[in-house]
Amino acid sequence: MAVASGVRWCAGVALACAAALAPPARAAEPLQRVGVVLLQPSNVLEARVPSVDAMADYVRAIESAAREAVATSLSKRPAGGFIVVAVRPNRQSRVWLDFAPVLNFQTGQQIVAKVGALEPFDAREGPVVFALQVSLWGGAAPPRVAPTPPEWKAVKQQTGKPLEIDALIAQVWRE
Repeated sequence: MAVASGVRWCAGVALACAAALAPPARAAEPLQRVGVVLLQPSNVLEARVPSVDAMADYVRAIESAAREAVATSLSKRPAGGFIVVAVRPNRQSRVWLDFAPVLNFQTGQQIVAKVGALEPFDAREGPVVFALQVSLWGGAAPPRVAPTPPEWKAVKQQTGKPLEIDALIAQVWRE
């Protein structure tokens, strides 16, 4: 009996300590960046990104624009996923989304429109492809390490084989 009450006491102390150390409760943020996923090898990125600072500024601008889009959206449903971006030479960009659960149409359109309206950094010698791994409204970050937007999945299914990222981007971004 003394052992059982000792275990309960230790468990109670552990819970009290955990509660004391926990940060105060806050409202969920519209968007939190979990990480940035680079989808090409470093040697390719070194050749295609003339200014790391310009790319970093662009990533921060994407995060800010996406946060604004999510904050003004009518939906406050938690989700986690990726905002995937490709930048081509001549400052062209394209945006794809990969979220679970799938975002409502309005939220997705707002993110794509706001991020797509940003002027990207100047890439050279081919596309630069990366993704922001994010949490919306406190949603769980995706457990996957790389995105697979629905448009990418469709191309992979059509070809019947995995494609290298440059070939994949050429298929999904034909403009």
